[in-house]
Amino acid sequence: MALADIVVRAELRSERLIIDPPIPLDSDRLGSSSIDLLLYQELTVVGGNGAAGIVVDPSEPGFQVMPFLRRNGREVTIPEGGSYEMPPNQLVIGRTVETIKLPLHLAGRIEGKSSLARLGLSIHVTAPSIHAGFAGPLYLEMNNIGPYRILLRRGMEIAQLILEHTVLPTDAGYEGRFQRQV
Repeated sequence: MALADIVVRAELRSERLIIDPPIPLDSDRLGSSSIDLLLYQELTVVGGNGAAGIVVDPSEPGFQVMPFLRRNGREVTIPEGGSYEMPPNQLVIGRTVETIKLPLHLAGRIEGKSSLARLGLSIHVTAPSIHAGFAGPLYLEMNNIGPYRILLRRGMEIAQLILEHTVLPTDAGYEGRFQRQV
C-alpha cells in the first residue's frame, strides 16, 4: 500500500528516508500519497542515424546499458531557462535532480504525472520498482508516444515517487548494478 503524506513526512523527519536536495515538509511537491520529483538537466538521446542496424546482446558478460546508450546516442544538456524539444517516437534517458536513499523497510515506485501522460510522455518503459535500500538518483526511460513535440525543461516536475512499506525489513538492501549510478 502507498504511504500517506503523514507517514512520508515522519520518514523524512526521522531521516530514515533521505531525499537530497531536501524537499521542505510543507512543500506542495509532497502530495497525499506521492512526492513530485524534478528533471535533471542532462539527457541521453537514444539512437539516431544508423541505430536501427545495431544489434544488442544485453546478456553478453560485462554488458553495461548506460555506456552503450551513451556511445550510440547523444548527450544533451538543457540550458538554464531552456528546454529540450522531444519529438514523437523518441526515447530519452533522463534522471531526477533528487537522489534518494531508502531504508530497509521502504520500497518505492516511480510513476509518470498524469498531465504529461495525457500528452503522450511515458516516464518509464517497464521499470518502476525501487528496491529497499536503494541509494542514488532515479533514472527515467522517457518515451514520447504522443503526436506532439514536448518541451522538457530542466527542473520541471517530471515524475512522482510512491513509497510502500515492505512486510518486514529486508536482510540486506539493494546492491544491484544501478546502485549509486550517475
